[in-house]
Amino acid sequence: MAGASSVSEADDGQDTESPDPAADVPTLFAGGEAGVTGRAGWTPRPSGFRTPRPSRVGGGVERAPGPAGAAGPDHPGGAGRRMIVGRVARGLGELLITAGLVVLLFLVYQLWITDMFAARTQDRLHHQLDQAWGHPPPRQPGVERARPAPALPPVDLGDGLAILRVPRFGLDYSPVIVQGVSAANLRRGPGHIPGTALPGQLGNFVVSGHRTTYGKPFSRLDELKVGDPLVVEVRDRYYTYRVTGSEVVTPNRLDVTYPVPGRPGVVPTRDLITLTTCHPKFSASHRLIVYGELADTTEKSAGLPPVLKGA
Repeated sequence: MAGASSVSEADDGQDTESPDPAADVPTLFAGGEAGVTGRAGWTPRPSGFRTPRPSRVGGGVERAPGPAGAAGPDHPGGAGRRMIVGRVARGLGELLITAGLVVLLFLVYQLWITDMFAARTQDRLHHQLDQAWGHPPPRQPGVERARPAPALPPVDLGDGLAILRVPRFGLDYSPVIVQGVSAANLRRGPGHIPGTALPGQLGNFVVSGHRTTYGKPFSRLDELKVGDPLVVEVRDRYYTYRVTGSEVVTPNRLDVTYPVPGRPGVVPTRDLITLTTCHPKFSASHRLIVYGELADTTEKSAGLPPVLKGA
């Protein structure tokens, strides 16, 4: 009997230590981890692994995410590049707008503001000439114009020398001609080139003026025709010149200012006038030259010359 009891105890021990039949079934823990021992052919999945799901795009279409590191629309790198491009575009736009405003303001200044400055300056010059000239000397009947013409009083650079009247340009056209042709002088009005003849004297009375800025006194110079009168008013008389011709030359053609234009060294025998300005408008590539010759002299005591009475 003792032997049977031993066998029974041995059987009980084996039953206690034998594994549970359900151990062959994989067990998922809270973390989703499978048991180490599983069914034949089953491969355990790593902890935390989850099958990727396609991302959903508007309209119900799903799209799988791109590869790792790709700079797609939602990637931080793509957003940064878009931000840089946007800033560059805004900066360039602001720069172009600023440049456009600068150009516009420059044009406004050149085409309108300078005219206002010149108009005020011309008003002052007219007033100064009225005071300087005073009353013209009394007329001496029977006395013809003598040669040379009476010498004009010395005129400082930038001051008024004479008044130019052109009937073709209307009654209101009467710019004061100043002495000198520096940039500062020409801002005040058309300028007489020092060293050339004075009004009514033998030789060539040369006057230069702006065509598009600072009152643009010579803007219509190209409208003059042969025979048109050009009246130069001084203290006691009017000198009436007649246009004899015109031409367009390069800026280095200084011979147009000679006592006899185009003929250096020739002694003048006529009273001439030459008007010069830039050509074409808004350019300084060439010069428009208008030539004239003295045709009549009228004392102020005798009234206006005939060409101005009918203007």
